[in-house]
Amino acid sequence: MLELLTLSPIIKGLILLVVAGVSFPVTGVYLLRLNLLPLRFMLMHGAILGGAVALSFSWSPFVTTIIVNLLLVLFMTKASRSLRIDAGYISSFFMVISISLAFILVYRFNVQAKDTLSLLWGSLYTSTWEEVLAVIVFSSLLIMFQLFYYRKLQAFFFDREIAYTSGVNERFLYYAIVLLTALTVAMAMKIIGALLLDALLLLPALIATFHAKSLRGVLVWSSLWGGLFAAGGFFLALIFDIPASSAIAILASVVFVVILIIRRK
Repeated sequence: MLELLTLSPIIKGLILLVVAGVSFPVTGVYLLRLNLLPLRFMLMHGAILGGAVALSFSWSPFVTTIIVNLLLVLFMTKASRSLRIDAGYISSFFMVISISLAFILVYRFNVQAKDTLSLLWGSLYTSTWEEVLAVIVFSSLLIMFQLFYYRKLQAFFFDREIAYTSGVNERFLYYAIVLLTALTVAMAMKIIGALLLDALLLLPALIATFHAKSLRGVLVWSSLWGGLFAAGGFFLALIFDIPASSAIAILASVVFVVILIIRRK
């Protein structure tokens, strides 16, 4: 196994997983606090659409997926605000449209099935150093956003109307959170794929809510759990020769069940 750690694809995969594991669960906390769980389904389908567009026109899947998800978020938030319809309903609509367009592109441009399925399980070991750098930069910005706006986010999560009357720009925070979530999902899709996305995004945040007593505690513990699952899953994958995404999901699920049992007792 030590010899594998000298290979460039393995090193890039390890860096990606650890960085993403520490930072990405922060957006999982956002999703849980704002009850925006349907949003991640729209973004997952949007990532598949972005991948289908990229494969059809020979574009960069990483960049195309990010652009498509950003456009979907823009349309969803504008429609939700202007029509005064729950964001969950609007996201469901865009979810259906996204996957339909993706299938049309796959059919019309004769995209190979194996290339399409790769969108579902990610491509950790084919990442470039540019993509690794992009994830590191984005993760740093995500942590900086959380630290800089912590008090305002605390008021925002408690009650948006009270936060607004207290001088908090709740519209900006909402758009920022949805935007960061869209970028997180797009990058996580590249790393572990759509099928196991929640293992890195939501399970660490859920586990943290079981034992943390405050928003700060939930954020810190979700990052710690995410980093542990990412690093632990990576080495389990090397030892047992299984996909890293599956190892992360299994490890996170086992810890989730154990903590849930302990909590109930």
